[in-house]
Amino acid sequence: MDGISLFREMIRKLFHLSSILIVVGYTFLLTYFSPRVAILAMTALLLILLEVEYVRLEHRPRIAEAIEGFLRHHEKTRLSSAVFLVISCIISFSAFDYWVAFMAVSMAVFGDLVAALLGKAFGETKFYGTKSVVGTLGGFLMNMIVGLLAVPHLFIVFAPMAITATFVEVFTKKMDDNLTIPLFSGFLGQMIVMYFSLNLPPIEFTFLGLFN
Repeated sequence: MDGISLFREMIRKLFHLSSILIVVGYTFLLTYFSPRVAILAMTALLLILLEVEYVRLEHRPRIAEAIEGFLRHHEKTRLSSAVFLVISCIISFSAFDYWVAFMAVSMAVFGDLVAALLGKAFGETKFYGTKSVVGTLGGFLMNMIVGLLAVPHLFIVFAPMAITATFVEVFTKKMDDNLTIPLFSGFLGQMIVMYFSLNLPPIEFTFLGLFN
Protein backbone atom coordinates (compact mmCIF):
# COMPACT_ATOMS: atom_id res chain seq x y z
CA MET A 1 0.00 0.00 0.00
CA ASP A 2 1.42 3.44 -0.92
CA GLY A 3 2.14 6.02 1.74
CA ILE A 4 -0.54 8.50 0.61
CA SER A 5 -3.31 5.89 0.78
CA LEU A 6 -2.16 4.76 4.23
CA PHE A 7 -2.07 8.39 5.41
CA ARG A 8 -5.62 8.99 4.19
CA GLU A 9 -6.76 5.79 5.90
CA MET A 10 -5.12 6.93 9.13
CA ILE A 11 -6.87 10.32 8.90
CA ARG A 12 -10.21 8.61 8.27
CA LYS A 13 -9.70 6.34 11.24
CA LEU A 14 -8.60 9.26 13.41
CA PHE A 15 -11.94 10.93 12.76
CA HIS A 16 -13.60 7.56 13.32
CA LEU A 17 -11.79 7.19 16.64
CA SER A 18 -12.99 10.61 17.75
CA SER A 19 -16.54 9.25 17.62
CA ILE A 20 -15.87 7.58 20.98
CA LEU A 21 -16.51 11.08 22.34
CA ILE A 22 -20.17 10.39 21.58
CA VAL A 23 -20.09 7.57 24.12
CA VAL A 24 -18.31 9.78 26.66
CA GLY A 25 -20.86 12.54 26.16
CA TYR A 26 -23.76 10.12 26.44
CA THR A 27 -22.33 8.66 29.66
CA PHE A 28 -21.88 12.13 31.14
CA LEU A 29 -25.47 13.13 30.36
CA LEU A 30 -26.80 9.78 31.53
CA THR A 31 -24.94 10.06 34.83
CA TYR A 32 -25.66 13.67 35.69
CA PHE A 33 -29.02 14.23 33.96
CA SER A 34 -31.22 11.41 32.63
CA PRO A 35 -31.42 8.75 29.90
CA ARG A 36 -33.90 10.88 27.95
CA VAL A 37 -31.61 13.91 27.95
CA ALA A 38 -28.70 11.71 26.83
CA ILE A 39 -30.69 10.19 23.95
CA LEU A 40 -32.07 13.57 22.92
CA ALA A 41 -28.53 14.97 22.80
CA MET A 42 -27.43 12.18 20.46
CA THR A 43 -30.53 12.77 18.35
CA ALA A 44 -29.62 16.46 18.12
CA LEU A 45 -26.14 15.45 16.96
CA LEU A 46 -27.71 13.21 14.31
CA LEU A 47 -29.86 16.08 13.05
CA ILE A 48 -26.81 18.33 12.80
CA LEU A 49 -24.91 15.67 10.84
CA LEU A 50 -27.88 15.20 8.52
CA GLU A 51 -27.98 18.95 7.85
CA VAL A 52 -24.26 18.94 7.07
CA GLU A 53 -24.67 15.95 4.77
CA TYR A 54 -27.63 17.62 3.07
CA VAL A 55 -25.49 20.63 2.21
CA ARG A 56 -22.58 18.44 1.11
CA LEU A 57 -24.63 16.11 -1.09
CA GLU A 58 -27.32 18.43 -2.42
CA HIS A 59 -25.51 21.74 -2.87
CA ARG A 60 -21.91 20.58 -3.33
CA PRO A 61 -20.05 23.58 -1.85
CA ARG A 62 -16.39 23.91 -2.73
CA ILE A 63 -15.28 22.95 0.76
CA ALA A 64 -16.91 19.56 0.20
CA GLU A 65 -14.17 18.70 -2.30
CA ALA A 66 -11.51 18.94 0.41
CA ILE A 67 -13.58 16.86 2.83
CA GLU A 68 -14.39 14.20 0.26
CA GLY A 69 -10.69 13.59 -0.26
CA PHE A 70 -10.76 11.67 3.02
CA LEU A 71 -14.04 9.85 2.41
CA ARG A 72 -14.37 6.42 0.88
CA HIS A 73 -15.47 6.34 -2.75
CA HIS A 74 -19.07 5.31 -2.02
CA GLU A 75 -19.42 8.03 0.66
CA LYS A 76 -18.86 10.81 -1.86
CA THR A 77 -22.39 10.41 -3.20
CA ARG A 78 -24.08 8.90 -0.14
CA LEU A 79 -24.35 9.48 3.60
CA SER A 80 -21.01 9.20 5.39
CA SER A 81 -20.27 6.55 7.99
CA ALA A 82 -20.52 9.13 10.80
CA VAL A 83 -24.29 9.30 10.30
CA PHE A 84 -24.68 5.53 10.57
CA LEU A 85 -22.49 5.40 13.67
CA VAL A 86 -24.64 7.97 15.47
CA ILE A 87 -27.79 6.08 14.43
CA SER A 88 -26.33 2.86 15.82
CA CYS A 89 -25.40 4.66 19.06
CA ILE A 90 -28.96 5.91 19.50
CA ILE A 91 -30.47 2.48 18.87
CA SER A 92 -27.89 0.63 20.98
CA PHE A 93 -28.13 2.83 24.06
CA SER A 94 -31.92 2.90 23.78
CA ALA A 95 -32.42 -0.86 23.35
CA PHE A 96 -29.49 -2.48 25.20
CA ASP A 97 -28.12 -2.31 28.73
CA TYR A 98 -25.42 0.33 29.08
CA TRP A 99 -22.41 -2.00 29.14
CA VAL A 100 -23.70 -4.07 26.24
CA ALA A 101 -24.22 -0.92 24.17
CA PHE A 102 -20.84 0.43 25.29
CA MET A 103 -19.05 -2.72 24.10
CA ALA A 104 -21.04 -2.92 20.86
CA VAL A 105 -20.20 0.64 19.85
CA SER A 106 -16.60 0.43 21.07
CA MET A 107 -16.02 -2.76 19.08
CA ALA A 108 -17.27 -0.97 15.98
CA VAL A 109 -14.87 1.90 16.62
CA PHE A 110 -11.71 0.22 17.92
CA GLY A 111 -12.04 -3.19 16.28
CA ASP A 112 -12.65 -1.68 12.86
CA LEU A 113 -9.81 0.80 13.42
CA VAL A 114 -7.25 -1.92 14.17
CA ALA A 115 -8.54 -4.23 11.43
CA ALA A 116 -8.36 -1.50 8.79
CA LEU A 117 -4.90 -0.17 9.69
CA LEU A 118 -3.30 -3.60 10.08
CA GLY A 119 -5.01 -4.79 6.93
CA LYS A 120 -3.81 -1.81 4.92
CA ALA A 121 -0.25 -1.98 6.26
CA PHE A 122 0.38 -5.75 6.52
CA GLY A 123 -2.56 -7.47 4.90
CA GLU A 124 -0.97 -9.10 1.88
CA THR A 125 -2.73 -12.40 2.56
CA LYS A 126 -6.42 -12.09 1.70
CA PHE A 127 -9.08 -14.64 2.55
CA TYR A 128 -12.39 -12.95 1.68
CA GLY A 129 -12.44 -10.20 -0.91
CA THR A 130 -10.29 -7.35 0.39
CA LYS A 131 -10.27 -8.70 3.96
CA SER A 132 -6.89 -9.87 5.20
CA VAL A 133 -5.94 -12.47 7.77
CA VAL A 134 -3.80 -10.01 9.74
CA GLY A 135 -6.45 -7.31 9.77
CA THR A 136 -9.25 -9.65 10.79
CA LEU A 137 -7.25 -11.26 13.59
CA GLY A 138 -6.14 -7.85 14.81
CA GLY A 139 -9.72 -6.62 14.83
CA PHE A 140 -10.89 -9.69 16.75
CA LEU A 141 -8.18 -9.29 19.40
CA MET A 142 -9.10 -5.62 19.77
CA ASN A 143 -12.75 -6.56 20.23
CA MET A 144 -11.77 -9.03 22.95
CA ILE A 145 -9.66 -6.36 24.69
CA VAL A 146 -12.63 -3.96 24.62
CA GLY A 147 -14.81 -6.59 26.34
CA LEU A 148 -12.10 -7.53 28.81
CA LEU A 149 -11.64 -3.92 29.86
CA ALA A 150 -15.38 -3.22 30.10
CA VAL A 151 -16.69 -6.33 31.88
CA PRO A 152 -13.71 -8.63 32.63
CA HIS A 153 -15.84 -11.10 34.62
CA LEU A 154 -18.39 -11.62 31.83
CA PHE A 155 -16.47 -13.61 29.21
CA ILE A 156 -19.75 -15.31 28.31
CA VAL A 157 -21.02 -11.95 27.07
CA PHE A 158 -18.09 -10.18 25.45
CA ALA A 159 -16.51 -13.18 23.67
CA PRO A 160 -19.61 -13.95 21.54
CA MET A 161 -19.98 -10.23 20.90
CA ALA A 162 -16.36 -9.99 19.75
CA ILE A 163 -16.81 -12.96 17.41
CA THR A 164 -20.02 -11.51 16.00
CA ALA A 165 -18.50 -8.06 15.50
CA THR A 166 -15.57 -9.62 13.65
CA PHE A 167 -17.77 -11.72 11.35
CA VAL A 168 -20.06 -8.79 10.59
CA GLU A 169 -17.06 -6.59 9.77
CA VAL A 170 -15.71 -9.22 7.39
CA PHE A 171 -18.93 -9.96 5.54
CA THR A 172 -20.41 -6.45 5.39
CA LYS A 173 -19.71 -4.95 1.98
CA LYS A 174 -22.45 -2.70 0.66
CA MET A 175 -24.02 -1.88 4.02
CA ASP A 176 -22.21 0.36 6.50
CA ASP A 177 -20.56 -1.68 9.25
CA ASN A 178 -20.83 1.26 11.65
CA LEU A 179 -24.51 0.35 11.73
CA THR A 180 -24.36 -3.43 11.44
CA ILE A 181 -21.56 -4.19 13.93
CA PRO A 182 -23.08 -2.49 16.99
CA LEU A 183 -26.60 -3.75 16.30
CA PHE A 184 -25.78 -7.40 15.63
CA SER A 185 -23.16 -7.77 18.36
CA GLY A 186 -25.21 -5.73 20.83
CA PHE A 187 -28.37 -7.72 20.19
CA LEU A 188 -26.56 -11.00 20.81
CA GLY A 189 -24.94 -9.64 23.95
CA GLN A 190 -28.28 -8.42 25.28
CA MET A 191 -29.92 -11.78 24.61
CA ILE A 192 -27.16 -13.54 26.56
CA VAL A 193 -27.54 -11.13 29.48
CA MET A 194 -31.29 -11.67 29.57
CA TYR A 195 -31.19 -15.44 29.07
CA PHE A 196 -28.71 -16.03 31.89
CA SER A 197 -30.09 -13.18 34.06
CA LEU A 198 -26.63 -11.70 34.38
CA ASN A 199 -25.85 -8.71 36.57
CA LEU A 200 -23.89 -5.99 34.83
CA PRO A 201 -21.68 -3.62 36.85
CA PRO A 202 -22.98 -0.17 37.82
CA ILE A 203 -22.12 2.85 35.71
CA GLU A 204 -19.34 4.82 37.39
CA PHE A 205 -18.39 8.05 35.67
CA THR A 206 -16.53 11.09 36.98
CA PHE A 207 -15.83 13.85 34.49
CA LEU A 208 -12.33 15.21 35.23
CA GLY A 209 -13.07 14.95 38.94
CA LEU A 210 -16.02 17.33 38.61
CA PHE A 211 -19.71 16.92 39.38
CA ASN A 212 -19.19 14.46 42.23
